[in-house]
Amino acid sequence: MRKLAAFCKKIVFHPDPIKRTIITFIYCGVGIFFNFFVLQVFCMPVMYASVMCIVFYIALLAFPFIHNKVLKTIACFLLGTGVPICIYCAWFLASGNGGVFNYVFFFFAILLLGAGLLGFIPFYLLLHIRRYYKAAVPIGRRSILAGVVVPFVALAIYLSAFRSYLVSTISIQDNVATKDEFVRRLPNSYFTERILGLCWKYHTCIDFVYDGWRPPLHDPFLIIGLTYCSPAVFHHSNTADNFWPVYYWEAIKYYHRKFPGRRLKENCPCSYSRDGKDYLTDPLDSALGAH
Repeated sequence: MRKLAAFCKKIVFHPDPIKRTIITFIYCGVGIFFNFFVLQVFCMPVMYASVMCIVFYIALLAFPFIHNKVLKTIACFLLGTGVPICIYCAWFLASGNGGVFNYVFFFFAILLLGAGLLGFIPFYLLLHIRRYYKAAVPIGRRSILAGVVVPFVALAIYLSAFRSYLVSTISIQDNVATKDEFVRRLPNSYFTERILGLCWKYHTCIDFVYDGWRPPLHDPFLIIGLTYCSPAVFHHSNTADNFWPVYYWEAIKYYHRKFPGRRLKENCPCSYSRDGKDYLTDPLDSALGAH
């Protein structure tokens, strides 16, 4: 039993930095592979999320081998940005109708499909960040803490702007008679593009993993905004949702009208899976054909 415990401890955080890096690379690589090609939970992250994840991951793998003080301080900051990333991933995996059941599901999925690996990656990475934080010099610790705080500040600014946008859409709804007029009067803004792309272009909840329809893009800030801003804004308006296009058969044609130059089809890996192939044909083409 002690040998097993010692072996598991080495797997989680190997004392040899080279072996630790190899284990981390293989573990995360296998988890990501299963996510895209076996049982997808996270769709392709949008650009800012992709950059954050890639930069953090590179910093994590390279951290044991960086000796320059300036580069080490920068790497510490990048390690800190991984904390909000991991917290978000854990929160998303435990969200939806399943709640914490989702984690139980992933625990058993690891025995059957290997997809359960994905569910434990956030905690695995958080453990590494904690170990590096404890071993860091004071300036390194401060850099890690700064890296933790900055994404939360950016999120707070985003949520404030998102809530203001939703409030403004209610005032537009109060002065229009039709959905066509409502969409026409919406600003050609970042938030309008995201809202019109919900449920067919932008992934919104973990429950999509069960229904065979997988919107290809994942925007963490959007999902957090929908969770914490929409109810607070729409709670005081009985007509708040009446004018928003519903699901892909209606939303796609309005999206195309509002943003004719934007790409509609994002060919993510899941689109080519057995139950995701329709995304490349029927829903988009039929929605536009009905327009």
